Amino acid sequence: MEKVRAILMLEILGKPKEHIKKTLAEIVKKLGEEKDVEIKEKKIAEPKKLEGEEIKQELFTSFAEIELETSLNKLVAICFGYMPSHLEIIYPEDLKIKNADLNMMLNELTRRLHQYDELAKGMIIERQILAKKIKDGEIKIVKDKE
Repeated sequence: MEKVRAILMLEILGKPKEHIKKTLAEIVKKLGEEKDVEIKEKKIAEPKKLEGEEIKQELFTSFAEIELETSLNKLVAICFGYMPSHLEIIYPEDLKIKNADLNMMLNELTRRLHQYDELAKGMIIERQILAKKIKDGEIKIVKDKE
């Protein structure tokens, strides 16, 4: 399968500011160490304080813009592993893909979706059990005095 060149945006939110900067740099480094991934260019933005009245804590946000070269299969795996907020394939303009490669990517996509669906359904069932226990008085909710 031919190589593709893509630009990814990775975003992070948290605190403290120094931790955000360090963690994002570690994520970019880890991505660059992935087999069959070559980072061509990277830019990591300085963390900025999240503004807004609804924000009760001091949270910071930052992002990394990464241009890399890899296979299409690996790019799909990167999407699952690193969850970029944006992805743009910049080369080649036209992709030629074999059925076997497309089948492999779609099967991996389907497998992951089933995993997430199983987790979501499990959490819904747990929530329903807890709600019933609260309603039946088996669990008492104690409110803190502010």
